[in-house]
Amino acid sequence: MKESVYVSEEKKQKFRAVYNQFLSAMPFAQRTVDTPFGETFFLEAGDAANPAVILLHGSCSNSAFWFGDILALMGRYHVLAVDIPGEAGNSAEYRLDLNNSDYAEWLASLLDALELPRASIAGNSLGGWMALKFATAYPDRVEKLMLFASGGLADVTLEFLEKARAAEETGDTLTFSEDVSGGAQIPKEILDFLNLILESYHPIHVPLPVFSDEELMRLTIPVLYVAGLADDLLDSKAGEAAVRASIPHAQIHMLPGVGHMITTPYEWMIPFLAQQT
Repeated sequence: MKESVYVSEEKKQKFRAVYNQFLSAMPFAQRTVDTPFGETFFLEAGDAANPAVILLHGSCSNSAFWFGDILALMGRYHVLAVDIPGEAGNSAEYRLDLNNSDYAEWLASLLDALELPRASIAGNSLGGWMALKFATAYPDRVEKLMLFASGGLADVTLEFLEKARAAEETGDTLTFSEDVSGGAQIPKEILDFLNLILESYHPIHVPLPVFSDEELMRLTIPVLYVAGLADDLLDSKAGEAAVRASIPHAQIHMLPGVGHMITTPYEWMIPFLAQQT
């Protein structure tokens, strides 16, 4: 029997009511499509005739956090910000298996449903891991790959995983740590929303599988890697080393004084997407 990632039905409904209130104020279309892995919800903006860009959010997050990036990209691109199944959004509430091909097959089935043979894909943190999972399995379906504080390139800090595991076992509620933002100021409304997410569902508490050199070497497509040097959640320097060793053509930006939260990914996406290949 599948197990919901939400703490309770009541918590899920409370969270989704607030989430959907946020979304109602955003000037983007809201769509849901069926996949073999359950419903997938996404925000859509821009002309469908333009090149497609898929945005995959991080853990303890959802598509609302791409708001500024969607606005920045929608004039030139067909932008789809997707709620990952098993995360705190409007997609299916059941987490897929991180250790098999489920997430790659899920994203392939989503592109099939949208009749998109190829797309550029951007992923943040867990979303970066998802993007890598798909790109290493289906490199011919990825135009460009953009990784922001991406999982899957180095180990996650054990302290974070232990806190998440302990909270699930004891029923305690996690709260957002300012260490993740690396000192970036977060508006109270957003901070309250982040803490609502954390009290509503069970975050991933197992390490994300790290991609092998062999897998990463399949990525002959254009790749962008952006990470903060003050990241307390992921070893960004080890991630950089993995990218340099296995994806030598990648464009790399290591940001001094920036933690795990990269607040304006579009600053790197726009010039990268505009480059001719």
